[in-house]
Amino acid sequence: MRIYPLLFLFFISTLISFGQEKSSKRGVGYGYHSPADMNTASQGISWWYNWAAQPDAGIRNTYWDYNVDFTPQAWNASGIIGVNSWVSQDDKVNYVLGFNEPNFTAQANMTPSQAAAAWPQLQAIADQYGLKLVSPAVNYCGSCVTENGTTYNNPFDWLDDFFSACVGCRVDYIALHWYGGGNSMSDYIDDARKYGKPIWVTEFANWDAGVTPGSQMNYLAGTVNFLERDPDIYRYAWFIGRGSGAAVYPYIDLYGANGEMTALGQIYIDIPVYDSMQVFEIPGRIEAEEYYQQKGVFAELTNDIDGFMNIGYTEAGDWLSYKAIVAESGNYAFTSRYAGTASGKFDVFMDNEKIATINTTNTGGWQNWKSAETNVNLEAGEHILKLALLTSGFNLNWMGFEKGFAGLYDPMMSQLDVTVFPNPIEDRTFTIRFSRHITDEFTVQINDLNGNTIYTSKIAGSIENELIVDLSKIISMRKGIYTLCIIRKESSVFRKIVLL
Repeated sequence: MRIYPLLFLFFISTLISFGQEKSSKRGVGYGYHSPADMNTASQGISWWYNWAAQPDAGIRNTYWDYNVDFTPQAWNASGIIGVNSWVSQDDKVNYVLGFNEPNFTAQANMTPSQAAAAWPQLQAIADQYGLKLVSPAVNYCGSCVTENGTTYNNPFDWLDDFFSACVGCRVDYIALHWYGGGNSMSDYIDDARKYGKPIWVTEFANWDAGVTPGSQMNYLAGTVNFLERDPDIYRYAWFIGRGSGAAVYPYIDLYGANGEMTALGQIYIDIPVYDSMQVFEIPGRIEAEEYYQQKGVFAELTNDIDGFMNIGYTEAGDWLSYKAIVAESGNYAFTSRYAGTASGKFDVFMDNEKIATINTTNTGGWQNWKSAETNVNLEAGEHILKLALLTSGFNLNWMGFEKGFAGLYDPMMSQLDVTVFPNPIEDRTFTIRFSRHITDEFTVQINDLNGNTIYTSKIAGSIENELIVDLSKIISMRKGIYTLCIIRKESSVFRKIVLL
């Protein structure tokens, strides 16, 4: 659906972890970890499983040193004995995964009644050791088991009959697998909510025809953002650590050489962790994908001049909400950054009171970005900001609030062209070139992808056309993508930079 320039893919390939608090949800399905692999992956994952009852051989006796939880699985009924053997000696286990794709004849190959007959044995082990139980992991299948005239292509038909047959059985979580592309995960999760239990997505990747390295990165980023922010998702695990090779369709490997992440794997580690308590300050900027709650939308990697992801797949009736705190009552210039192939419209609410309607235009592409401005009047204090989408056909990257009136300031500084070279930056020195002479004070600021300020310098004098920035003394600044901010009076311009 989207096209990504090679330069942006190069940017993403250089991503590194910025030390954010790692997600308690994020994991991986893989069974051949070395100590070096786990040492690197543990920066971003909190759990893993390997479809077996005991940890990978290379880290079997040391895995707890990496602060990563191992979850054993009874792959089928015969695997229950192995689970019992391992949990009896490992008091760090907290959960047990049920059977692997039982409705697939090529996997666990278990009918609902067969799985229900075996489940009490697994439940008895969980009861003995105080463990939580995750349901058999299901997905849509082609070659499927049949029972009582029903062929279980549909995973929820299988689960329905499993629960009907397993009277009195304990299941604490629902496990799902998914290999559809685009924003297909959201509808699949919606179907699973009927069971009223937290959900584990224990395998997922985009296996659609025509997948490219870029589209797989885009799928991973958008899907992980969705899983992070959905309150019904308890855990998720990408498939796979290493498969047939990072450069081989469908380009799903998180791990490269021993102890190294692929470009895809680095994105997996770096995607921000959802914080339900996050409150955006106004005046300030709100990234569209960092919503508090939403209905219908999905994120993707952005190719705008700044930002990590944008919101896409919009339809009429979708909405997003954000927690915000307004520092001072008064008039604000509200800017929204949008792109799309048709004109669109959305309403802006503050605590259920409509404060603006934004009309977007056809920008000529899903990643051709423009800004729309209007004036809004805000009251000081904590609020819920809500965007209600009235049409489809546009993406959103961010929203900004500046004190004053629209037209007094230019948040994108469109009257001032700014270029950065060289970019990527190899020797920690680069040049900012301005399209005209700058006579007033401005600030140069560099932020990492988590919004942390790494570098700042106030420029008080006159700048003709170029400014040289030297980062050689910023030892803590590692390789990766950053946002360069040129802040002038009440306006600012942003550029992506890459440090090699």
